[in-house]
Amino acid sequence: MYVTWASDQENVKKIKESINELLTNAKSNVKLSSRPSAKYVDPNSPSKERTPSPVHPTQAVASRFVGVDELDYRGASPSNYSAASPSAKPVVDPMAPLPANAKETHGHNSPPAQLSGNPLVDTPAIPLDLSQLDREGSIGGSHSRFIHGTGEFAALPPANIQRASISDIPIFYTKKDSNGVMEPLPSEAETLSDLLAKENGKPVKKAQFGDISWGVFKIPIWLKDMLFKVIATYVGAAATAESLTAAQITRFFKEVYSTLIPSRRLFELIRGNSKQDYISIEDLKVMAKHLVSSHPGLEFLQQPEFQEYYCRTVAIRIMYNLERQQCRRIYWRDFDRSDLPEVMMDLDTKDVNQVLEYFSYEHFYVLYCKFWELDTDRDLLVDYSDLCNYGQGSIVPSVIKRVVDGYGRPLTSGESGRLDFEDFVYFCLSEEDKNSDPAIYYWFRVLDVDSDGILSGYELAEFYKENQVRFSEFIDSPDNEIAYEDTMCQMLDMLGFERVQHRRFGVTLGDLRACPTPANFFNMIFNASKFLLFEHRDPFSEHQQKLRIEKTDWDRFARAEYDRMAAEAQ
Repeated sequence: MYVTWASDQENVKKIKESINELLTNAKSNVKLSSRPSAKYVDPNSPSKERTPSPVHPTQAVASRFVGVDELDYRGASPSNYSAASPSAKPVVDPMAPLPANAKETHGHNSPPAQLSGNPLVDTPAIPLDLSQLDREGSIGGSHSRFIHGTGEFAALPPANIQRASISDIPIFYTKKDSNGVMEPLPSEAETLSDLLAKENGKPVKKAQFGDISWGVFKIPIWLKDMLFKVIATYVGAAATAESLTAAQITRFFKEVYSTLIPSRRLFELIRGNSKQDYISIEDLKVMAKHLVSSHPGLEFLQQPEFQEYYCRTVAIRIMYNLERQQCRRIYWRDFDRSDLPEVMMDLDTKDVNQVLEYFSYEHFYVLYCKFWELDTDRDLLVDYSDLCNYGQGSIVPSVIKRVVDGYGRPLTSGESGRLDFEDFVYFCLSEEDKNSDPAIYYWFRVLDVDSDGILSGYELAEFYKENQVRFSEFIDSPDNEIAYEDTMCQMLDMLGFERVQHRRFGVTLGDLRACPTPANFFNMIFNASKFLLFEHRDPFSEHQQKLRIEKTDWDRFARAEYDRMAAEAQ
């Protein structure tokens, strides 16, 4: 139908007339924005005359239509040699309303359309008027990008948008926030006044200090005696004082604790009067002694020897989990990022054994008995031959030798080749829960023979030789011998294909931390029995284990060992 219509002589004449009219308008460079548009301009605003800018040389524009989506691109193209705009303006939707007080900008002349001379073939192009682009750019409220007329991105917002000053922008994070400092809360001061008013002006005794410690200071009740002593020392009273006045308690709270967040208060309380900015293992032992003396769940722990070992175990476990790369120091940032403050508060409402983190008596009992079983000569030290018996000798001797030589961590025993109780706790926690970050760091140091920060193939091969013999003993078939090459392929699969794809050889500490199950990697190198247990695990029983309260490998190991020891004791 179109061909028939276009073939008619009368219609051909009309088409030619329309094309000639379009060409005439294009050659005369009629500006589309020369008269105000009723759609974009306030009719009540006075019209302003626009002075055309001088024509600058531009490259030839291809003969084609320019769509709405291309206007911002064509106007910002580096091929357009127009003068830079006096101010940065955003490219906005041309349908957006223009404010009445919008700035008028000088227009730019567009080049004539380049035609081939055949009116039936050429398609006229709508001339791109940069003045209209500037006009659109002056529209306020845009959240798009800002450009200059030359196509460069601008650093400043449009002139019709009010710029905010520094004082107008609220500060959402300060150095005080990172240090655990806050503004005093009026509610805490009111609560303190109400609790002190119940005493009718009488001094507050140490036994009655629990409500104030928990409700105002946000300190667990089992640490109230420790807090009471700190207040007495601060206000100049005797450290052994049994009562404090309301004025003394109020003064200490306003001057010291009112501007600290609850976790920072705990940190300062444990740190004591030390001039250091970190918590030491001795500070943790003092805190644990207050737990033993005041918590009702530990009343049965009366023997001083067991009390001492329990306090040491609690302090060692906290240090093991919170310290940074075995520095034996807990800084404020490490303390604040941990779950220790919440666990300490939970001890007021829960049984000690229900809190599996750090303070469990059952976990202490397992660690103490394991150490006692290996220390056959009762010198409170474990040497190489003793440690080889751990786990029924499941760990290869070469790794045990590296452990007792202090490569896993610097020994606190002071004797080379012998581990004291603290060294053994680090070893046991790392062996039974190799998925934890401290354990990954511990075993990485053990396996990194040349201390270059990379576990190379030759290093892993030396340890695997001994473990390969264990695999042969368990499998009981020479045909099923696991070659080191196959083992290395499986280990690299554990770490992810990206490492092999980028041809990065060796295993780094970051690779192991990124691996979801680094325990399987370590067990494949030096503990064949645990690796085979993982390979032949029952997925249904494993799912049932995850539903229990024990969430980590160490929790499950401690539960099984405690039940075994309890059954043997009966």
